[in-house]
Amino acid sequence: MKLKYRLLPIGGIDGAMPLNWVFIDRKDIANAALTEYEAVKVIAEEFKDSAAAVDILDTDCVSVSSDGIMNPIAVTAIASVDHGMINNTYGYMPLSPIPEYEGIYEDEPHMRQWHLPQFKGKELHKGPNAKDRGGERLSHNETMTLTGRIANNNCGSEAFDLVNMTEILIFMSAANEIMRDGEVIVKVAGPEVSVGIGMVVSERWGRIFGGTNLGGYKAGMSAHNSGVYAKTVKSDYPAVAAPKEKFMALMLDALDTGLIVGRHLGSSPALLMTAYYYGAPIDLEHISDRAWIELESIGITKELLSKPVKPYTREEMIAHAEEIIPGMKDAKRYKVSEIVEIREAEVKRETIA
Repeated sequence: MKLKYRLLPIGGIDGAMPLNWVFIDRKDIANAALTEYEAVKVIAEEFKDSAAAVDILDTDCVSVSSDGIMNPIAVTAIASVDHGMINNTYGYMPLSPIPEYEGIYEDEPHMRQWHLPQFKGKELHKGPNAKDRGGERLSHNETMTLTGRIANNNCGSEAFDLVNMTEILIFMSAANEIMRDGEVIVKVAGPEVSVGIGMVVSERWGRIFGGTNLGGYKAGMSAHNSGVYAKTVKSDYPAVAAPKEKFMALMLDALDTGLIVGRHLGSSPALLMTAYYYGAPIDLEHISDRAWIELESIGITKELLSKPVKPYTREEMIAHAEEIIPGMKDAKRYKVSEIVEIREAEVKRETIA
């Protein structure tokens, strides 16, 4: 029996990859008659002489980005492996499905996207619930796994080599492209992406904030709260994203449901500029003063977003996505097949025992 997996190898993407990152399709785990944890044990054996971050994903499920945009893919478990080992307490974490609970659309208005035809009825995975986190994790905010030198953070969207002090960001929209053999863009994140990561929405069992956090950081607020330094927090890390026209389509779908940036959706630079050029409402007054300091440091001001503009059509928005969405300008585009290795691991009984 063999387990298929995808690998972005260290040194890959023209030297941008600072570590190994493994992506496993849940269907391939089922085909190999394994549990998700057993699959990680198999991968650990593959890296007996090195280390890797591991994401298990399902393309039939949905998840939500930190600023509230729904994606047609979900991470269902994360792990960190180092020289064949998985830390018993912190090395692996499942991300259980989140049910539609009473009041979800009042608590988390961005979840209205769940009613869109492409998402309706699909299983939702975001962050870990209490059982996923386990007793020893409950006092920790970070939704990460850790074994040796590898930390897999924020539910599989960023990973660190703690020895070499290197990090890479892989957004959910990019993970979707990786698992569907599409295309990605790669560049150093830069200040716009760095600011955008902090503009979160309030969620119960979110990908970024664990526990039953609701309202700690609401749409329009910054979770970084770093002032003019927010643009430097993640700016020098390599980032892997979906091509901007594909990300643009997801944002437009959210805006077409009537969701308002700054009130229901996070005030990330990408969402603010998309709403502005689309003629969609922006709740400028709901964006906090601290968030404005961060946005103004990259040239996005209340005055700019208050200026009249002739709205683009949906087709024009997608055509001009490269100019409209701030950051990662002129990023290099790759076919996933050019940068991802498809491998098979031998499943040995002694490995999964």
